[in-house]
Amino acid sequence: MTKDSTALDFDNRSQTSDYLNKLPLNSTDKFTILNLFANLLDSKISRAVDDLEISSRDETLKEVQFLKNVSSNYNGIHSTLDLDKRNLAKDILQRNTDIASIFFVLPNGDIYLGEPYMDQEQLPRINFADREWYKGVVKNNQTYISSIFMSASINAPAIAIAVPVYSPTGDLESQVGSSSLSGYWVGIINLKSLEDLFKSLSLINQDQFILIDHNGTEFLDNKKLKIGPAYSSSHENDSSLSSSGNLTKQKMLETFDYFDLVKDTGNETGTTYDKFNVKDQVWMFWKSINVKDSNWYVVLVTRNDS
Repeated sequence: MTKDSTALDFDNRSQTSDYLNKLPLNSTDKFTILNLFANLLDSKISRAVDDLEISSRDETLKEVQFLKNVSSNYNGIHSTLDLDKRNLAKDILQRNTDIASIFFVLPNGDIYLGEPYMDQEQLPRINFADREWYKGVVKNNQTYISSIFMSASINAPAIAIAVPVYSPTGDLESQVGSSSLSGYWVGIINLKSLEDLFKSLSLINQDQFILIDHNGTEFLDNKKLKIGPAYSSSHENDSSLSSSGNLTKQKMLETFDYFDLVKDTGNETGTTYDKFNVKDQVWMFWKSINVKDSNWYVVLVTRNDS
């Protein structure tokens, strides 16, 4: 499938929505929409990675001046401390609305600070060393992009981008030991703009668009317009948040029913399967998106009425 040029570089969401709503939605245009979502997601994640990686080199992040002030009472340090780091985070949040929260996390997984401060303050606990994003960035010692999970900071489905931050001593390329590690600069990516774009589509009833990560976890589904109660392939927040009262069953993450079919077949764009019964034939099309070292998918499920 060749990429349609109209599917590229839609930074203005209102312009993108207007474009989509005018589509007659024949087969070619559906492929165009798949390309559009794939390129939008890739663009948003790439921009967030760039913002976090570039800012992680800022001198204000190199030293942790208020380590003795870290307290479980605040899930880190108080809002009045280390304003240089907080202001850096606020500036990024203002410029990139896809990043919902930014945290500076200590090497042991304790939160040092977070912005907005209210997101830090309402966390259920101070240590997040059990999180996939933490384990991933520690293991790889480089920028790590998590799978979809229920974020404790924004109480919504999200992904995390974690970037290691090093002290100014030595050569950055050779720093692999914890002694030179200041902490991790972690962005929580909401991608609500993609959800809004899904909802804005004027689709015929049998068309269903779904965004899934490399584990098969659904992030968006335009037919549900919400996260439904079902099994989650990423349970990392379930136990820690159940006691906080912030999550409801409606916010559990679902696993896409036909993920194995999509994953095993690859990036072919015309696979037929029987969704309900032998007389109700359904077509499924998808576009893979390379997110770091894994493949995510935008899936279109539509009835074949021909």
